[in-house]
Parts: sequence; C-alpha cells; structure tokens
Amino acid sequence: MFGKKSPKPTPELDLAQILPPVPLKTAAARRFMEFCQHDFQSHAHADGFDPNVYADAVTLVVDRLEATRHME
Repeated sequence: MFGKKSPKPTPELDLAQILPPVPLKTAAARRFMEFCQHDFQSHAHADGFDPNVYADAVTLVVDRLEATRHME
C-alpha cells in the first residue's frame, strides 16, 4: 500500500515498431508478414522471448520469399 509502487503495465510490443515498413512485392511475403504480426502478439510476453531475434528471423524469411520473385 504505502511505500510500494504499483507495477507499471508493460508496453505493448508491435512487430511494426521493430521492423521498418517495406513494400512487399510477393503475395507469399505479404501473407507471411501478416502471420508474423499476429504471431508476434501471442508470444511477445512469453518467458525468454526476444523480439529482436524474432524480427531477425522474419527479415530473413521475407528476404528469401522476395528473392523468389526474381527466380521465376
């Protein structure tokens, strides 16, 4: 009660805050990014979750999906 601070609510993390918005050219990359945005919210407060590692993995997969556009 007195002398104790109430815990501050943790700020909501959003994948868009970590990754810069980029126009995605392939439908597969857009669908994957949409999935990741929803998935990120469900894991953001899990123990051991590192949003930067998640964002790096998303970037890696999106870059690969976008590269397939040039292979067709």
